[in-house]
Amino acid sequence: MGLGKKPTLHDYWTRHPVLHSSFAPEVIVRERPLSILAFLHINDNATFVQHGQPDHDPIQKIRPFVDHLNAKFKEVCQPQQEVCIDEAMIPFKGRSRFNVYMDKLTKERLKLYELCESSSGSYGR
Repeated sequence: MGLGKKPTLHDYWTRHPVLHSSFAPEVIVRERPLSILAFLHINDNATFVQHGQPDHDPIQKIRPFVDHLNAKFKEVCQPQQEVCIDEAMIPFKGRSRFNVYMDKLTKERLKLYELCESSSGSYGR
């Protein structure tokens, strides 16, 4: 799905000659990814704090997943002494409160900060 963009999710399984894709229907049936998207839930909505309220967390809906990834990254990545922090800009046109707007060809971007290590060349976002 990342290589051939279609207008809607259903178009990956269509038989229409213009939009037909030979890869997705061969690998997975249409109902499987749609049911995953419908039922995938990471955090409890009962604890959601609205935007503008005290203790609001912008990524509250995926906070357990982010915390789990951060814990695993800390286990795997042991940086040496020579480290620096760098900025990275990623083109992104989705909905996010983290978008940064610039006067460039791709105006909407996400700004990330990376921890870069000089001895191994590894980095983390």
